[in-house]
Amino acid sequence: MTLQVTYLEQPTPGDETEGVLIIDVNPFGTNGEKERRLLIRKDGEPILILQLYVRADEEGWLISSAFSDFLLNESLVAIICGDHFHVFEMATHSFRSHPLGDYVSHIYSVPDIHSDRLHNRVLVTTYSHVFLMDIAAGILWKSRQCAIDGVIITSIENETVLGQGEWDPPGGWESFKLDLKTGIPI
Repeated sequence: MTLQVTYLEQPTPGDETEGVLIIDVNPFGTNGEKERRLLIRKDGEPILILQLYVRADEEGWLISSAFSDFLLNESLVAIICGDHFHVFEMATHSFRSHPLGDYVSHIYSVPDIHSDRLHNRVLVTTYSHVFLMDIAAGILWKSRQCAIDGVIITSIENETVLGQGEWDPPGGWESFKLDLKTGIPI
């Protein structure tokens, strides 16, 4: 079985997704608003559409980000959207959501940050922090503030997370190092 996931624009009548099961990934209830759609294919055939929701804050503003991304394996899809990390289980069509408290930016497999395959652990960056997420357990650690306007991971070497954070936009990037096991700066 080979799964593929792509972002999906609004379907048109008669397109290949007509009649495909749609599941809402909305842990926010009435405070959620539809943001993006993901099309999941199995061996090239459309099988499922995930509608991703973002939440509205106390004043009604949507907590949305220009960034949204995903990683997958044969049974799970890990998704970042808005200010949440979601894990969707293909077999049960259920999901778990973890609030991160900041706009998401990137998701990286651990230990190979360049892989598009979901492993047991991932690093998720927000505009200010790095999180180590365990797919089954959730948040293992949250770093101290690494930036004010974006965090990227450049590599993992010898149990050390190397990255850059933007402190003075635009272009004011500064390097940092974190212990992979604890998230403590090195």
